[in-house]
Amino acid sequence: MLVDSRCVLLGVSSGGNIADFVARKVVQAGRSLEPIKVVAQVLMYPFFIGSIPTQSEIKLANSYFYDKSTCILAWKLFFPEQEFTLDHPVANPLVECRDRPLKHMPPTLTVVAELDWMKDRAIAYSEELRKVNLDAPVLEYKDAVHEFATLDFLVDSRQAEACREDIAIWVKKYISHKGHELSY
Repeated sequence: MLVDSRCVLLGVSSGGNIADFVARKVVQAGRSLEPIKVVAQVLMYPFFIGSIPTQSEIKLANSYFYDKSTCILAWKLFFPEQEFTLDHPVANPLVECRDRPLKHMPPTLTVVAELDWMKDRAIAYSEELRKVNLDAPVLEYKDAVHEFATLDFLVDSRQAEACREDIAIWVKKYISHKGHELSY
């Protein structure tokens, strides 16, 4: 019996960084993970950062409860002191773009919020993926903040509902068997 081993990685906020890092490791591993095949990934408002500030980081860095200084502290606590840099590939995937080709990465849906100071780097990463002809759309939700679709008090919002539906539609094309549509 053939077991379907296609999977989609999905990560929310710092989980988006983890999902992307795992996807990179899967690409590096090549066929050694068969029969498991990562067919796509969804990065929901990834926690990307870097040493050179983006426009959204400058404009929105102190706009609400996820301020930039607190996020930098989180990265400092994450890395061993001697390894701390905002340009570590886990924190800033754009650094990796310079060192490794992205053409083998899985299709990547990126979800960003209009009022999230981290959105520009996520959008730029998606642009890099599209440059190598990957399906890498960006869905930006207006009047939304970081974690708008996953925080308890926001999950019933119009934007959160639209986001869930948009992700399901996009993922469906990668997990459905040809001629056999899955329903949700």
